[in-house]
Amino acid sequence: IASRLVPGFDFISDPRRANDGDGIDPDPFDPGDRPNGAMGGSFHGTHVAGTIAAATDNPIGVAGITWRTAIMPLRVLGVGGGTLYDVAQAIRFAAGLPNVSDTVPPVPARIINLSLTTTNDDPVLRSAVDDATAAGALVIAAAGNTGQDGFLSPAGYPNVLAIAATDRLGTVARYSSFGPA
Repeated sequence: IASRLVPGFDFISDPRRANDGDGIDPDPFDPGDRPNGAMGGSFHGTHVAGTIAAATDNPIGVAGITWRTAIMPLRVLGVGGGTLYDVAQAIRFAAGLPNVSDTVPPVPARIINLSLTTTNDDPVLRSAVDDATAAGALVIAAAGNTGQDGFLSPAGYPNVLAIAATDRLGTVARYSSFGPA
């Protein structure tokens, strides 16, 4: 995905959680969320970014689902997770809105992907999603992996396109969350 990256930002405000020695900064490099693990971390966001936009038509053997999408790497989760405030600030940044970094990208994101869930209906997170969609961004979020019908945010918010998983037969995967949202 290196050829598809545009400048991003690290919004993890707690230096211990960030695992990179500092709080928020313009360097989105991710040292991993499991500093003592063999692989250093789960790198879930990087995996999802690769599924979306890995370079294609090369001998590497992986191809993203788009041909020309750019990826704006924004770090919000680190060792032990993260805060909804940090997630909200990254959403605001991506949409080109005022945020804690006092900066915005030269070109706001048209699509904001959130491959994360919480059971909290946090007003700061909800406001960030509402403001981003009002600014013209499409916000997409994972439905979750509880295997149950129930509210999870941000996927359950009215302005969000919730994405669930299906099995090879096209039915809801056993682990995928589902429901009216």
